[in-house]
Amino acid sequence: MRVRLARASGATFGVDDISCAAATRLGLFAAQGLDVQWSDWRGGVAATRAVLEGQADAAYAGFGPVLALRAQGHPCRIFVSQARALAQALVVQTRMTSLRNVTWAIDGFGALSHHMARLVVRAMGIPEAGIRWEAVGPPPQRIAALLEGRAGASLIRTEEALALDRDHGDKVWRMLDFDQLKRLVPLQPHGVLVTTEAYEAAHPEALQGLANAMILASRALHERFEAFHDTVKEYGSVKLSPDEARLLWQREHDSGGWALNGEMTAAHWDAQFALFHELNPDLKPIEESSVLSQRFVAEALRQLGTHKEQQA
Repeated sequence: MRVRLARASGATFGVDDISCAAATRLGLFAAQGLDVQWSDWRGGVAATRAVLEGQADAAYAGFGPVLALRAQGHPCRIFVSQARALAQALVVQTRMTSLRNVTWAIDGFGALSHHMARLVVRAMGIPEAGIRWEAVGPPPQRIAALLEGRAGASLIRTEEALALDRDHGDKVWRMLDFDQLKRLVPLQPHGVLVTTEAYEAAHPEALQGLANAMILASRALHERFEAFHDTVKEYGSVKLSPDEARLLWQREHDSGGWALNGEMTAAHWDAQFALFHELNPDLKPIEESSVLSQRFVAEALRQLGTHKEQQA
């Protein structure tokens, strides 16, 4: 089964969406009878619109853009989570000691980087009116904006933040690292796979294969450092030493960052929907059942069993 899969992260994968790459590298898509063809898009809104416009069958994107588009009446459906949080760090220019009145580089308005940034600012007690949001694009563009002085702050993938601190410590520093962000914002946005109502009705076998493969990829990454190291080495955007890769893997492993059971539980999504609507009061409220298609994860867990470390 050929599946056109759009990714919102541009031309590279990061640690917090590496399960998509692992499903390819480890042959898990192929084992489900899938021939996955990737296309690159700038941000979750663009990737989801590619699905809605028929340019892709499914997409990896942050759930924020998906919920926003559903609230506008678009027939998008989430059918599996590929993570449960973000593996990012807040990187700022060395001269920055406060975030007030800072120019903050984001992927795009409403994108995953913007969603998480709003939660960080809120948790720090800084009014959003005191932030100048600048939509500059995926991680490479945000990093360039920081290094060139066009932005004072940005959320950057944890592996890229580590490399920036290592190679450009004279220009930028990690104001809040992965573990500090996790404590500051315990309930974080994350990546999901999304399709349309029409594709779900016409191609349930393909979506079941995608859900199975994503869960198996998350489990492989969680259980085997080698699977993580080799996937990051092949698909990541920065070169990491074995010790650096081990550190990042251990953080993701210990925090339960990968969606070992596809993360479609009611408790998780009740909390995410409540927070999303609180952040976006002007959007039309949507019912969880209208945008969450839970049957594929349920069937995957029936086939594969429930991973004991993330039992509901």
